[in-house]
Amino acid sequence: MSTLFHEQQTLLAHQLDVLTRLEAGTRFSLARLPQPLKAHHLHEPEVAERVASLTDRFTKLQDPLAGSLRHAHAMLGERYRSYADVVTWAVLQGIIPAPEAWYELRALRNRLTHEYDLEAAQALEVIQTMLESIEEMAAIIQRFRAVCIEFHFLPSPPAAS
Repeated sequence: MSTLFHEQQTLLAHQLDVLTRLEAGTRFSLARLPQPLKAHHLHEPEVAERVASLTDRFTKLQDPLAGSLRHAHAMLGERYRSYADVVTWAVLQGIIPAPEAWYELRALRNRLTHEYDLEAAQALEVIQTMLESIEEMAAIIQRFRAVCIEFHFLPSPPAAS
């Protein structure tokens, strides 16, 4: 196997480790929120800090995932014209259920990242959507890891002596 391909495998393995760490942090932050979360909770400093942490982790999770998907697609040796080609590949591999699901997650990320002046009721709605999307993100990461293993995109573990 070429050294270059091995370097690509090692980089993808590192990217998957980062995704695993970010997902674990997201779950940790999620577990610390009051259940069920209500609009009045958003005015409590402790809860507001937890929501901010969760939002930060959720949005940070998506960028490395998008980059990792692009990296894995490039490992096929295929050229792509746009990120839509990567999304199409991910849908064909069963990583993402449908292009619309990915675009919804990206739209949610953008809304969480860029809209600071939402009314409490609107903010709660966006936060609830994020909470419902965390399991979807986790499932995408799990399916992505399985596809990477299937395609031998990850380095082989060292042989036991």
